[in-house]
Amino acid sequence: MMRTTLLTTVVSLTTLVVCALAAPPNFVILLADDISATSLGCYGSDNPHTSPNIDKLADEGIRFTNMFVSEAICAPARAELYTGLQPHRNGCMQNHKATNKGTLSVVQRLEKLGYRVGLTGKTHIKPKSVYPFEVVKGFPANCNARRTPGEDWGGVEGFMTRDPEQPFCLFICSIHAHAPWDSGDSSRWELDELKLPPHFADTPETRRFFREYLAEIRLFDDQVGRARALLEKHGLDENTVVIVLDENGAGMPCGKWTNFDWGVRSACLIKWPGVGGFVTDVVAQYCDILPTLIEAACGKVPAGLDGRSLLPLIRGETEAHRDLAFFTYNSGPEGPPFGSRAVTDGRFKLMWNLTPDNLFAVRTINGFDYGYEDTKMPDRHVRQIYQSWLELAEIDTAAESAVQRFRKHPEFQLYDLSKDPWERENLASNPEYAATLEQLKNSISTWMTQQGDDGVTAPAGKQKKN
Repeated sequence: MMRTTLLTTVVSLTTLVVCALAAPPNFVILLADDISATSLGCYGSDNPHTSPNIDKLADEGIRFTNMFVSEAICAPARAELYTGLQPHRNGCMQNHKATNKGTLSVVQRLEKLGYRVGLTGKTHIKPKSVYPFEVVKGFPANCNARRTPGEDWGGVEGFMTRDPEQPFCLFICSIHAHAPWDSGDSSRWELDELKLPPHFADTPETRRFFREYLAEIRLFDDQVGRARALLEKHGLDENTVVIVLDENGAGMPCGKWTNFDWGVRSACLIKWPGVGGFVTDVVAQYCDILPTLIEAACGKVPAGLDGRSLLPLIRGETEAHRDLAFFTYNSGPEGPPFGSRAVTDGRFKLMWNLTPDNLFAVRTINGFDYGYEDTKMPDRHVRQIYQSWLELAEIDTAAESAVQRFRKHPEFQLYDLSKDPWERENLASNPEYAATLEQLKNSISTWMTQQGDDGVTAPAGKQKKN
């Protein structure tokens, strides 16, 4: 069982605080774009200056160390967050895929409880009938644009203050730190002093783009600070729940698009009025956010959601939540078909790769290996990183290992995250862990059946040929 670590003596007061808010609370959810949790200071980043506002919120609120997306791709991650359903049940199990028509999202769920529900910035969800957010102007929505303009906070401020008698839920959806990483001030970090993730090949291109990625994280951090300042300015902070999420991992090798921890593990910080100062290692997933909002808004969590409310944990009524978190990956149209499913109990992580004989391919990284031509600027940036790894791999065994770790996935990958957080020692063939592997494999099979997941890897006829 996962336990909760208390940093201040608040649990005995939490229930009273949650239930004694003056009115149904407002919700402000700040959602980043392609940030790996370990790039933030409060999650152990070795690079300073990335996230002072987020770190401050972490000190004051609740920090989840085992929050996960079910699929480390933008559209599926957002669909899960907004519907409380995991990818194969909401229908969005591949990027740019629509959610099943008739699905109820956070908009309908909270409007029924008397809320205004708005969104500013990146959407990347469809159809509108499922996601009829009130569009709040001011934040750029195109995550692929070059040198994006800064945001205009007038629309956000107006939405927050428009009707003091009606509670609101606002999603502030940033485009940072999505490639092409050409916004922000990267001069805070010296190239030769950067600490790269251990699974990276160390090349000049990697350092250059990783520094620019950190600069965009700082832009998202600034947005977190600005949103909180607006709430305080208008006296809304005492009755507003603030949630910060970093979406799926960075759009670099072994992050976004994969079931590696650097892709599926998410930062999650919650500032609840009158509650704060604890870190929890309970296993949780993005689908848990919607039922939490519903219950906090004094609604009844509907049956049939994959998510479970976190409110009992926040109230201090329990130290347990989920036993397992599950993950899926369904390949896009480049390269040979490749699908993967995974599970973790917070310590052990099993990846079950459905087509291990095929090389792994991602359009934005190595799709060119399979004749997939795309000249979009974000893709070119990411590909430069991977290309530099390939070149270094010709003379460097560590770089060769990094390349093969990304491209070649055996059928089973088992890791002990407590000892190997970067997933570099595969225990799947170790007889000491045979029982653990079998137990987790059976859990994946049961989950796939529950989800109606038949192991789909790619739409028929859509694969590029090698």
